[in-house]
Amino acid sequence: MPEGPVCIQEVHAVDEGSRALEPKLEPRSTLRHVLLVGGLALFAILVWKSSPDLIGGLLLKVGWALPLVFLPHALVTTFEASGWWFAFPQNGCPIKLIEILRFSVAAKAIQHVTPSISQAGELLKIQLLRLAGMSADASMASVVAAKTTITLAELLFIGIGLVGVLTYVTIEPLLVMSLSIGILVMCLAAAGLLVWQRIGLFRPLVWLSRRLSLLTTFLDRHEQSLSSTDRMLREYLDERKRFCLSWLGYFLGWVAGALEAWLFLSILGLSNDPMSALLVQAWLVLVTRLTAFVPANLGTHEAGTVMIFSLLGLTADSAMAFALLRRVRQIAWIALGLGILAKVPRAQFLRLSS
Repeated sequence: MPEGPVCIQEVHAVDEGSRALEPKLEPRSTLRHVLLVGGLALFAILVWKSSPDLIGGLLLKVGWALPLVFLPHALVTTFEASGWWFAFPQNGCPIKLIEILRFSVAAKAIQHVTPSISQAGELLKIQLLRLAGMSADASMASVVAAKTTITLAELLFIGIGLVGVLTYVTIEPLLVMSLSIGILVMCLAAAGLLVWQRIGLFRPLVWLSRRLSLLTTFLDRHEQSLSSTDRMLREYLDERKRFCLSWLGYFLGWVAGALEAWLFLSILGLSNDPMSALLVQAWLVLVTRLTAFVPANLGTHEAGTVMIFSLLGLTADSAMAFALLRRVRQIAWIALGLGILAKVPRAQFLRLSS
């Protein structure tokens, strides 16, 4: 448990005609384009090395089962939406679960087409909640709380997968050490985030704003909202029942992702061992996080798939067929998410972002 904008202003074309923003966005756009080209080159090399004919032959085996490719992700998204639904502070989420599900699909589409490190999807969630009538502080608090529980769930899932890798296949000690260090760093970061929320997530910003005249205007405008968000987050951490339910929803989302991997392996005529599917999913989740700076993890996702398949004794062409199947599913859900987003009046986004 594709290419696009790097921030919520770009997602909704806010201030497209403003020349003042261009110098700030241009360096990031250039880097993004370089990473995209690099990802495309890596993707092309992997396809060429794996033999397109063999990959095509495996994909033809899908046949009538093609509609099944899109179904498991519905379960993943439902669990993720429930995780977010339980992440609202105070009296819980005032919005129906079906609306949170729609928001999740739209935000995930944006997250897929941008470098995930930009967190454009999380910013979009805040905007969508505000359009639904929620206050800025409650919106921010729910997104931060959900980000916390999904990170904790992800760490547990990756940890289970790593243990499975160590007991199921033989890999180089250096790789084991690198993965262990990576997971340890992620655990420390998650623990630090919890402590930071206890102290006050926006407290350092408020402290800095009071000492820098350049930020005085920002503090005067947003201090009450930031302080209210911090208070909501501290209260939410004390609500262990909903915190655990949010964590459970996201963890089940990662497990449903392993179910999808098992289905893909099965319809491609490869290993239908559940442990193999778990290892593939856990590995690819880790690869996604480590290559979050690459738009849509293009190329890096495929390279990670080839690596884990080789450890499981599967061929490179089967790995690329599996990766392409996931891309097909991803594109379909991105289209659905963008379709949902297209129905939101642009003027409302402009009003909230101004």
